[in-house]
Amino acid sequence: MSEFHGVNLCVRAGETALLSGLNLDLRAGECVALVGESGSGKSLTALTLMGLLPPKLSARWDSVRDELPRKAMVFQEPMSALNPTMRVGRQVAEAAEAALGLRRVEATARALEELRRVHLPDPEGAMRKYPHQLSGGQRQRVMIAMAMAMDPALLICDEPTTALDHEVAFELLDLLKDLQRDRGMAMLFISHDFEAVAHVADQVVVLRAGAVVETGSVADVLQRPQQPYTRGLLASRPPESGKPLRLPTVQDFLDGTPPSAVERPVFRGGDEVLAVRGLRKTFKGQAVLDGFALVLHEGETLGLVGASGSGKSTIARCLVGLEQPDDGEITYRGTRIDQLTAAERRRFAREIQYIFQDPFSSLPPRMKVGALLEEPLRVHGLGDAAQRRARVAELLEAVGLPPSATEKYPHEFSGGQRQRIGIARALTLEPKVLICDESVAALDVSVQAQVLNLLNDLKDRFRFSYVFISHDARVVRYMSDRSVELAASN
Repeated sequence: MSEFHGVNLCVRAGETALLSGLNLDLRAGECVALVGESGSGKSLTALTLMGLLPPKLSARWDSVRDELPRKAMVFQEPMSALNPTMRVGRQVAEAAEAALGLRRVEATARALEELRRVHLPDPEGAMRKYPHQLSGGQRQRVMIAMAMAMDPALLICDEPTTALDHEVAFELLDLLKDLQRDRGMAMLFISHDFEAVAHVADQVVVLRAGAVVETGSVADVLQRPQQPYTRGLLASRPPESGKPLRLPTVQDFLDGTPPSAVERPVFRGGDEVLAVRGLRKTFKGQAVLDGFALVLHEGETLGLVGASGSGKSTIARCLVGLEQPDDGEITYRGTRIDQLTAAERRRFAREIQYIFQDPFSSLPPRMKVGALLEEPLRVHGLGDAAQRRARVAELLEAVGLPPSATEKYPHEFSGGQRQRIGIARALTLEPKVLICDESVAALDVSVQAQVLNLLNDLKDRFRFSYVFISHDARVVRYMSDRSVELAASN
């Protein structure tokens, strides 16, 4: 059986150590999970094992024994990992050709076989499709099939289920476990999702800032954590029941000051702010929304929860005018807003704002933060230069970022910090309603807790209402005063 034993991995950028002291024992048929916050060294470890570190970084093990012959990796975001201009079947076949030296006909047959093994619907038809024609879960199955086509002794999975809804994610986790058992592979599973780790892992390594904090069996680490950092990571997840005023964070546990168990007051109701009645939307002849309705009250957080394809994001885009419904009506304080002219919609933009899931793709990459926060004020002719600068300073303070952030570009911030910038931008025009569309889905649990606490604090400070959209029922239950669950067919 193939095994890998590496002692004391150190990854450096020049003289700066980014990762040190990591020992890895990867055995056939076993899964080791790496967990930790963003920047802890999880992906550096994966890239080192795959030989994919950028040239400016160097890696060294004190000793390596039983080097595994073939390794394959499943990335977090298949849409960016797959070639958008190449059909799915060719991509999977190309991996088999490169790794195993198969002829084109043999590789194509193997690609079809692997797509069947990952339970991709209509594998013959999928062979001819491009990545954008598949759902997120289907694209991830293609990535797994591509990895399996290489017949790896080690499979590295880097956050493979982060952006997927709960049901699809656990279908894929079961698939990975089955493939590991059937193929006798070793697996390195990288995640910040402890539910996923508990589902697939045998051993756990906890990383923080490039150093090992805790190691042990999955039962010992997840049920009997020894270190405050590990306990903080586990406690950052919203509880199964109850709504504490503030979620605990890793820093609370490191400081020895976990927050009190005081719960948020129960929402007592307010005037109707936003209402949707009989909303219908079709794409390519298929009804995504059919007669959908909701009512949002002043000061309320209304949750929308549902699987991929249930219409959550379509609702959000209709609410802010990025999509036009085929039928039904949307009213804001009793006024129809689904049939506004371009000029009317521009004026109305001050009332309802949108917080996107991925701030990196929604923030202009070539604008400094100060300029991109000032831009909505300039567009709407609000304030002079000094007043706009003062408003930007107020917003940065509100979302917990330093004044120096104004002179930096979005890529110079972490994912959590970029989401804070996205929130600040949504608040620039003092909206009365915020639409949060999967706005914490891609964040690790500790950063997610910080952002959820921030959203609640901002709601109390600025007195607006939320439509909070997520595929994570636990997060929706914690954040919402009331929630609506969407079925795939509505």
